[in-house]
Amino acid sequence: MPKPLPDRSLIIVLLIVITIAAAIVLMSTNSAAPDSGGDRGTLTGTVTIGPLCPVEPCTVTPERLTAAYAARTIVISMPGGAVIAEAVPDPYTGYSFIIKPGTYIVDTRHQGIDRSPELPKTVTINAGETMRLDISIDTGIR
Repeated sequence: MPKPLPDRSLIIVLLIVITIAAAIVLMSTNSAAPDSGGDRGTLTGTVTIGPLCPVEPCTVTPERLTAAYAARTIVISMPGGAVIAEAVPDPYTGYSFIIKPGTYIVDTRHQGIDRSPELPKTVTINAGETMRLDISIDTGIR
């Protein structure tokens, strides 16, 4: 006569315990690796875009302001050109990236004749440090 199989719930509990144990081992191994990327640096700053109207005073709805920022994402690339991160800046709080230490190129997705005297910019991010890069974008609207 064959032996009865273990209860299904017991098998599920064992699988969960094995998965958790494997995750703990992998996390401890990765955190000890010198090139694991565990230490990060921060790139942050404000973004101003303007003018948004051809004449003053300029009254812009919140929706139009949000659209102006959404159209000009901040792009972080490797020196070889590979994009590693991209974010829409907030009109009030700016942008922030938490990335591995290294040298990167910061730019925007340009719209029409937009230009920024600060971009493109090569930056070096160090572990545990915050680098600030404030960006002003001239829309060319006159």
